[in-house]
Amino acid sequence: MKNTYNIIGIISARGGSKRVPLKNLKGLNGRPLIAYVIKAAQMSRYLRRIIISTDHPEIKKVSLRYGAEVPFKRPKEISGSCSSTLVIQHAVRFLESREKRRIDIAVTLQPTSPLANSEDIDRCIEMLIRDKGIQSAFSAKATEVPPEWMFRLKKDRRAELCFSGTLRGKRTLRRYLEDIYVPNGAIYATRREALFGENTIISKKTAIYVMPKERSIDIDDETDFKFAEFLMRKDQRRKIC
Repeated sequence: MKNTYNIIGIISARGGSKRVPLKNLKGLNGRPLIAYVIKAAQMSRYLRRIIISTDHPEIKKVSLRYGAEVPFKRPKEISGSCSSTLVIQHAVRFLESREKRRIDIAVTLQPTSPLANSEDIDRCIEMLIRDKGIQSAFSAKATEVPPEWMFRLKKDRRAELCFSGTLRGKRTLRRYLEDIYVPNGAIYATRREALFGENTIISKKTAIYVMPKERSIDIDDETDFKFAEFLMRKDQRRKIC
C-alpha cells in the first residue's frame, strides 16, 4: 500500500513502575522488555521513525542500543502517572518544532505488549490510510466475560448487576450476547488532527483492530512476565518443530 504520510512510532517508557521496579528494562526471555516493541516497530512497513519518550537514563541507553531514537528527556511534569495523550502530544510538538515538518499520524506503542508484532502495527495504520473518515484506530481484544454478567459490589456485600435486568434465560448463554471489545494497550494510531483537536489518542470516529488473545497480553506484574515468557518459549518450540 502506497504511503505518503509522515508516520512515527512513539514508545512511552517512563522509569517509574509501582508493581515491578524499572519494568521496561526487566529481562524477558533473554532481552529487556522494551526491546520487543522496538523490534516490532523497526519491522513496520509504515513507521519512518521510532521515538522513545522516557525520563530514565538507563531506558535511554538500552533503547539506543536496540536502534530507537531518544531525542529528548521526558519533562518531569509528564513523567509520573499521567495521560498517554500528554506524552504523545509532547513528542509530536518537540519533533515538529525542531525539524519543521508536520507529523500526520502518531502511533502510540507500549513496551508492556511484547507479543504485538509489526503486522499488528501495520494493520492499525492501514485502517487510517484506507479510510480518511476515521481519525484513529487501536488494537483490542474480545472481552473474556460479557458485561451482561458483571456485578458491582454494594455496601454490606450485596451484589447488583451493572446492566438492568436479570441474569437468566438467553442472557446466561454466551452465544446470544453481542461480542464486546476492549483496548489491549498495545497500539494506538492517531491522526494529528484528533491528537490535538480532540485531545485524545482514541477519537470519536475510530476503528478497532482485533488482536488474538495470545498476542494481547499486557504486562503489569510478575505473573504476567512468567506467562509472556511461557508463550514465547512455546512459540519458539513450535517453530523449531
